[in-house]
Amino acid sequence: EPDGISRIVEFRKMVMNMHNLGFRVVMDVVYNHTHQAGLAETSVLDKIVPQYYHRLDTLTGKISQSTCCDNTATERAMMGKLMIDSLKVWAKHYKIDGFRFDLMAHQPKALMLNAREAVREIDPDTYFYGEGWNFGEVANNQRFVQASQLELAGTGIGTFTDRLRDAVRGGAFTAAGEGIRKSQGIGNGLADAHNELNTEPSVLNQDYLVKADQLRIGLAGNLATYPLRNHMNQQVSGNEISYGGQPSGYALTPSDTINYVSKHDNQTLWDNNQYRLPFTTSTVNRIRYHQLSLSYALLAQGIPFIHMGSELLRSKSFLRDSYDYGDWFNRIDFSYQTNNYHVGLPPKDKDEQNWSIISTVRQNNQGRDIVKAGDILLSRNVFLDFVKIRMSSPLFRLSSAEEINQQVRFLNTGDKQDVGLIAMQISDNNVKSLDSRYQEIIVFFNASNAPKSFTFDGAEAFTLHPIQATGSDALLKQAYTEDDRFHIPKISTVVFVKKTLTGL
Repeated sequence: EPDGISRIVEFRKMVMNMHNLGFRVVMDVVYNHTHQAGLAETSVLDKIVPQYYHRLDTLTGKISQSTCCDNTATERAMMGKLMIDSLKVWAKHYKIDGFRFDLMAHQPKALMLNAREAVREIDPDTYFYGEGWNFGEVANNQRFVQASQLELAGTGIGTFTDRLRDAVRGGAFTAAGEGIRKSQGIGNGLADAHNELNTEPSVLNQDYLVKADQLRIGLAGNLATYPLRNHMNQQVSGNEISYGGQPSGYALTPSDTINYVSKHDNQTLWDNNQYRLPFTTSTVNRIRYHQLSLSYALLAQGIPFIHMGSELLRSKSFLRDSYDYGDWFNRIDFSYQTNNYHVGLPPKDKDEQNWSIISTVRQNNQGRDIVKAGDILLSRNVFLDFVKIRMSSPLFRLSSAEEINQQVRFLNTGDKQDVGLIAMQISDNNVKSLDSRYQEIIVFFNASNAPKSFTFDGAEAFTLHPIQATGSDALLKQAYTEDDRFHIPKISTVVFVKKTLTGL
């Protein structure tokens, strides 16, 4: 019964039941645009006060549509009031614990801060986060100070960070056809598994080195103040490492950014990797690249965000934008029998320009991109091992910029680094004695298609993390230490721990 009170009661019961299961509930809210405007059938606000609730183009007088639809003018008093009042209703009467804001940078920073304070009066532990992309008619603070990535630094309102995402997935998120395939990332072969479109070693090596520095800053909570020796052997801070002319590090506290490699926009992680990996990549290695990519977000400082079904190798059959396309492309098989890959070409209006490259990829992969039920179950279990590792130590969840700057550092940096290997060291440093079990953790992200060894004084004092030593990934169990060296298998994220004296 879609009309009347039934849906209200059902929604409240749903939230209550999830709370009873121990979950907290975040709701996606879209205050930046409406479905329609003017006198259209589903228009509401324009019929209340015409041309007030929507943002108008200063030259034409038409409603701006940079978001996709009819943009709202949240900078106006009553539109801002509508947003705050409705958020208070969701928090008070529906017990929503947090809010994810669509295209948040199309709204004023001041309004976002006021809205959070209003909700905090109801729920002091609420969390706000969203898309801080800087574009459209409000770009670069043209009309007001935006709720954008750079402007929200230090507020604790989280923004999705494209820095870590692009370093792992490959950039060119607006590319089409071969442009997608050409842009490899560290998580799909940029280190040493170049596809047939990438044949210039010097260019690829430089691209890797730049992305590796961006990724390190992402792993350190995307902090503007984080100190790093970059690939040119210069000592710099996170905000001095460039990301397309902007600072890679812009956060001032780890809650400022959301780390992710896949969400509802653009292709899923699995589909993205199939676009970019070499045709000859085995099924086993394709799954390993997938798990490697997820591990960056899961083991980074800050807040990880996981696209539902990523742990199950989820596919949308290459569909770039699956909004309003139903279960045919969006389904997730929780019985682990299929990942919904290659169920047909994506719709013409979204991906016609990609049909040719999709067909080329599918044909030349020769079935190596097809997974079985056992692959999906294994992927799920390896993913859960990484979740358990994150939760095994507070060192993976440092709560301030000061702690991260003091306790996280990267090995294998500078102009002599071993390409393909990122080594992150997290030490308790007796600052607060955060971890009673481990005084030091070293995480090796080996994006190379070959095993690596790394020299480190005192390596023999470390052991493979017990979750990995007894975990689901058999290859990781081959990781070991001897004297002053760590040994890391190919395409793997390996965690070594050094126990505290009291934890021995």
